[in-house]
Amino acid sequence: MGLALKVKSFVEDLRSVVRYYRDVKAIARRMFVTNSFDGILAAIGVDVGGFSSNVDPAIIAMGIIGGGVAMGVFSGVVGVYLSERAERLKEVSELEKKMAKSLKGTVYWKAAKIVPLYVALWSGLGVLIFPTMIASPYILANIGLIGVKTAFLASIVLALSLMTLLGLYLGAISGEGLVKPALRAFSVGLGGALLVWTLRTILGIPIA
Repeated sequence: MGLALKVKSFVEDLRSVVRYYRDVKAIARRMFVTNSFDGILAAIGVDVGGFSSNVDPAIIAMGIIGGGVAMGVFSGVVGVYLSERAERLKEVSELEKKMAKSLKGTVYWKAAKIVPLYVALWSGLGVLIFPTMIASPYILANIGLIGVKTAFLASIVLALSLMTLLGLYLGAISGEGLVKPALRAFSVGLGGALLVWTLRTILGIPIA
């Protein structure tokens, strides 16, 4: 019962803080999109850079997922939490000096505790989920449902599709339309794939 009350209290505090701080949702949204881009591009790099016709699909899948987990947990969540927490504590400290009193228990004090966690969780979400989705064709290949070449093509198509969806999302937020932002995001993903492929070619790494 005690845990349930604590969770209920935390959710209520979260709602009050998010309502009060209009910038919280915008910050969380930016971090989600930024880290989603990072996760997808990193997955494309592992996919294109490590593929060969005789590669073990489990290795590629773990490379993509492992990179996403490392980035998601340590950079996307922990790094963002620590930096956002420092910023919020600084704001509270400066406000306390101006007001010459403690703000413990106020919405400002709650924000310093809750906002960093809220932003960090959204930040880590994209960089964990999207690479796992991109690795899913290799998981299917590993259990023998599809071939490794099919997995490679499906993975790249999936990655570029997710980039395009992020572009559509940004277009919807910005109000500048859907086509240009979608094409822009797709071009970034395709450019990343072509760059890694070019590096493979320069280094003479064979596909077969």
